[in-house]
Amino acid sequence: MEETAIAEEKGLKAKTISKAFKALASAGMVISAALKWAGILPGATIGEVCTLWAAFYAVGAGTIDANIIIDKFTKGV
Repeated sequence: MEETAIAEEKGLKAKTISKAFKALASAGMVISAALKWAGILPGATIGEVCTLWAAFYAVGAGTIDANIIIDKFTKGV
């Protein structure tokens, strides 16, 4: 509840937060893959890299996106 109040005070909207997490997850995935191919992360597999950043996105913005989708489908009801 307190996080929502802080976000509203700063003018953060759900779509803005969702876009930020999408950008961070995408950039993180590309950077991690490049580090793996450069030999800096030799023990990581591409599957692990993708899973890590997908989990980051899911935890950070997955529920926000789910709520946006539900609102769009139930708006006319």
